[in-house]
Amino acid sequence: MPAASLGEENFQPDIRNVEYIRAPMRTTDRLTDEEKRYIGKGMIGTILPYTILDNYDRERKPTDFPAAVLENDLLRAVFLPSLGGRLWSLYDKRLGRELLYVNPVFQPANLAIRNAWFSGGVEFNVSIKGHNPLTCDPLFTEFAETPEGEPILRMFEYERIRDIVYCIEAYIPADSGVLYLRNTIENTSREDKYTYWWSNIAVPETEGTRVVVPADDAFLCYYDEGSYLLDKTEVPVSGGVDYSYPVNSVRSQDFFYKIPKDRAKWIAAVESDGCGLIHFSQHRLFGRKVFLWGQGAGGRHWGGFLAEPGDSYIEIQAGLAYTQLEHIPFAAGETLSWVEGYCASDIAPSDAFGGWERAQAAVEAQIDERLAALGGIADIDGALTDVFPTEYVSRELVFSGKGWGYVEAESRKLFGGPRLSAVVDFPESSVTENEAEWLRVLHGGTFREHDVSQPPRCYLVSPKWEKVVREAAFRTDSWYGWLQYGVLLYANGGIDECERAWKRSLALAENAWAYRNLAMLAKGERGDLDTAHELILKAVSLCNTDRGLIVNAAQVLTACGDYEGYLALFDTLPDRLKKDGRLLFYRAKAYLRTGRPREAADIITPDFVMCDIKEGEVSISALWFEIYAALGEDRPLPFEIDFRMH
Repeated sequence: MPAASLGEENFQPDIRNVEYIRAPMRTTDRLTDEEKRYIGKGMIGTILPYTILDNYDRERKPTDFPAAVLENDLLRAVFLPSLGGRLWSLYDKRLGRELLYVNPVFQPANLAIRNAWFSGGVEFNVSIKGHNPLTCDPLFTEFAETPEGEPILRMFEYERIRDIVYCIEAYIPADSGVLYLRNTIENTSREDKYTYWWSNIAVPETEGTRVVVPADDAFLCYYDEGSYLLDKTEVPVSGGVDYSYPVNSVRSQDFFYKIPKDRAKWIAAVESDGCGLIHFSQHRLFGRKVFLWGQGAGGRHWGGFLAEPGDSYIEIQAGLAYTQLEHIPFAAGETLSWVEGYCASDIAPSDAFGGWERAQAAVEAQIDERLAALGGIADIDGALTDVFPTEYVSRELVFSGKGWGYVEAESRKLFGGPRLSAVVDFPESSVTENEAEWLRVLHGGTFREHDVSQPPRCYLVSPKWEKVVREAAFRTDSWYGWLQYGVLLYANGGIDECERAWKRSLALAENAWAYRNLAMLAKGERGDLDTAHELILKAVSLCNTDRGLIVNAAQVLTACGDYEGYLALFDTLPDRLKKDGRLLFYRAKAYLRTGRPREAADIITPDFVMCDIKEGEVSISALWFEIYAALGEDRPLPFEIDFRMH
């Protein structure tokens, strides 16, 4: 399909640079203490050891993506192993209907904790609020076979921040019109931690779409640039508006439905002819949500920005908690597992679009029909438990993830930890040179010699590695070893210690990467802009070709008010960076702040594109209005650069 390039990873480590993970969360007094119990719990301070994915573009070219397909005579499911295992398409052959929103293109944009995210299909979000860290990464994929010869698709990976393993198993029984998924999360470590899961299901948004769920109450999430407010409301009518019809939503918002404990857990998106998608699950996955872009110009623009102009979709979602502002406790040695079902609805429109209770009853009748042979909706937990075969006669790995699971399994042998997974195996064949270097360090070796002009390509920050990495840094005594040790220390809260490590790195070899890390430490952790300014200029004096470094320089220089300094730096950049939307945005801002609004207006035009504008970010619109206020002109904001969601 037509696809933009993800580009190379941004290898500059997250040193208080991903502010999304620190967004404040507030609640109204309508929430009880019990309902607020886990709000804000389990949040992370850095996305390390992951890198940021922000070097994508918008130049789409025909591109092949590996696809894993499960199908029978009634249903066809297509998964994308190279893109987080995304369920990309679910086609009902009997109805001749696609049940999901299938994006016609692959277009990354800034909606996730690692930045890059793409719309369409079903995304499996594990571990941490803010989309799966692996949503644009490959998953290990294998085909298994039941004793009866039926195929099972299994996709799995090791998630490095929480130190957990997750596995998605997909199965369509021979005579069934239901796709079943069995999802498993394992905490085999000796530490209690928090976890998270939401299945994010994109479906088309049309004039006739209605979302039906067995609830009369919901948590309503308002969010703006950098903050969240959680309230409660009745559904489907809230404030006099029937939000079961997404077209009635003016602004972007989330409804987290509070399904009663004794009701089956499901959600459905139905079109004007009664056809659509039904999602149901065991009770463990009790949360349900709808996300609406809203009918404002910004919401409409986002739908097309992620796909093609005019495209529109919503998300119906299912999770392990009531809301996405919380993580749930995950005890040492605990395994969480549940089954979900995805199928078509075929409901009489008079029922689907009748009263709320009538529509609920119609959907539940459809689920009951699908599960009749297994015991029906009355015992949905038991019915779904019996869906999956109890054994496989063969397993064949057909696609590889990354080698960090193997590294973790090896480290547990040395450190004396339990087996990483009882469900899957991570093969040694997945190890590349990136991971192999850490295996050498694990077994008492040294860091290899690295080109000082190039940043590290990966990081490992698990606290249990602190001793072996420290020893390797001393043995190697290289700029690279000390820089890596400093990153590990920073990720584990060692602010003063990481500074000393990075200064040692500089003493051994002057390098842009240690200067950059020290600059971002000064800015983000200490609020020392003068020191950050001095250090970031030293970094860019050694390298002015790394986009991530130059974006950081723009952030520091403009935060310091050194707009002339940024304009001078911009003039030294290579042509490819002079065309970058984010860097051009800072140039326009610098022009405006130095009394040159006309030059700023020449940049921020209706044709201006900033590939990595963040969901909820209003910087472009704010700058537009400021520019034309300075020019004394009243110019409406063009649709093409309107990303205001509220």
